[in-house]
Amino acid sequence: MSLSISEVGLIKGLLRSGKVSQQQIIAAFSFPDRTVNHNVVSEISRGIRYGDDVAFPPASEDECDAFLNFLSWYPVWQPDWWLWQYNQISGPFSFSYSYHPVGQGLFCSGFFTRRHRPPFRWVFDCGTERGRSDTVRGDYVRREIAALAEQQSESGNHPHLNLVALSHFDEDHLSGMVDLLRTFSVGTLILPYLPPWDRLVVALDEGASANSDLLSFLLAPTAFLSGIEGSEIDRILLVPPSGEEPALPPALPPDGTDPDETREGVFDEETKKEPPPEEDEDGLGDPGLASENVYILPRGAAITVGRAWEFVPYNDASLAGLATPAFKSDARDLAKQLVEADTDAGRETALTGLINIYDKQFKTPGSPKISAERRNKISLFLYSGPIGNVQLTFVAEEVLRHRLDPARMAMPVELLGQARFGQMFTGDGYLETRQQWSDFHTFYAAHDRLRRGAIFQVMHHGSDNNWHAGVAAKIQPFASLFCSDPAGKHHHPSEEVLEDFAPYNPKQIDAFHGWTLSGTYRFVQ
Repeated sequence: MSLSISEVGLIKGLLRSGKVSQQQIIAAFSFPDRTVNHNVVSEISRGIRYGDDVAFPPASEDECDAFLNFLSWYPVWQPDWWLWQYNQISGPFSFSYSYHPVGQGLFCSGFFTRRHRPPFRWVFDCGTERGRSDTVRGDYVRREIAALAEQQSESGNHPHLNLVALSHFDEDHLSGMVDLLRTFSVGTLILPYLPPWDRLVVALDEGASANSDLLSFLLAPTAFLSGIEGSEIDRILLVPPSGEEPALPPALPPDGTDPDETREGVFDEETKKEPPPEEDEDGLGDPGLASENVYILPRGAAITVGRAWEFVPYNDASLAGLATPAFKSDARDLAKQLVEADTDAGRETALTGLINIYDKQFKTPGSPKISAERRNKISLFLYSGPIGNVQLTFVAEEVLRHRLDPARMAMPVELLGQARFGQMFTGDGYLETRQQWSDFHTFYAAHDRLRRGAIFQVMHHGSDNNWHAGVAAKIQPFASLFCSDPAGKHHHPSEEVLEDFAPYNPKQIDAFHGWTLSGTYRFVQ
């Protein structure tokens, strides 16, 4: 027999409290029409079944006491009644966010669960900066991918992610994404859309070698991802520039009550569009766009889960358009040679020529480097949070520690009773200028998403190149996540950014410390 998330949480909490025996727990969770086998409770107590505390969080001491109080007053053979009563406290919906310790990088996983439904799991980004040598590059990310997969394998399930988002295009993020796609099957993979010439500029800026995965990916992203050996991707969803309008309104549940839809990861698949016209320019387009499983998300639209949870991506158009007409004119023949070359030497020659043209076009005169303003790359923002009139009923905060058990923190009670527990991912995005902030604010402030996104991942590891003074006070998050290595060569986060977010519960995520927030919530009339 299967148990609900609420029942598993209560059993784990009661076992750990020591206030009742296993036999009493078996009796409490058995009814005339069913019996909870004593082996199930024994396996839960030993961590063999439902051992993942992130996916199946134990009930708190207060919740256990409330449940025992219910049982002392009302017959236990009325399961619908006491589960309904218990859910007035704990809520029938649960969620969790985990920022994994991967060093100078970002790897966040999460899940959302409705009662009697399997978890909807997602990952945002999967990257880390190269290690001290190439031999250890990406070890932190691979370690966390393996641990995440093991959690699902312990439950007898094949590792699967319903949603994966890649915020931007660089070698370290791509390397981690390839490892992720070889480990998990994926329902929907989200990518920001960048025109082919601009993808080529990013490849040159990143120093992609002629035979690298990064160059192959940037020449044809969807074709590359679909061709990864061992990968299973149901659909690839491209997010075009979001423009200057607000995001579309959320698909609210009926009458503000619990949602009743059963479809998962809903977006209007009938709105699939033909590949953008620039993809056909000079034959440098991505052939994967013609695939039946590649879609273009309508501007401002969301991916929703049963009208109970939504993911709203934002593609900052101001970071696109890197390839100028002059660059295209100079580089056109060499780019075609690069795409069509059938030998390593031919690709190397074409790439060397492109690098020379790129340096001529983009470098600041007299400078050995390209200025930060000329190196801007696209980065996807993503809001993730509940839909409708909701109320947080339980919340737990933990610090993840490499090779040690998580450290449980005091309950952040200031979040209870609120709807401010959504996430705002920013990747390596820019909120540096007044215009960038204005566009971002216009897009997310509508329909209360910016306010609800109280868990805020600070842009680009806390670099002051992506930020302006006072942005923290405009957002006022509950928690500010800095995914960086303070001891690394970039010394992120910068002191100015850290000082700006200091009043807003800053969290340092590095190679040794991660962070998790989990909780339950309910819909209110």
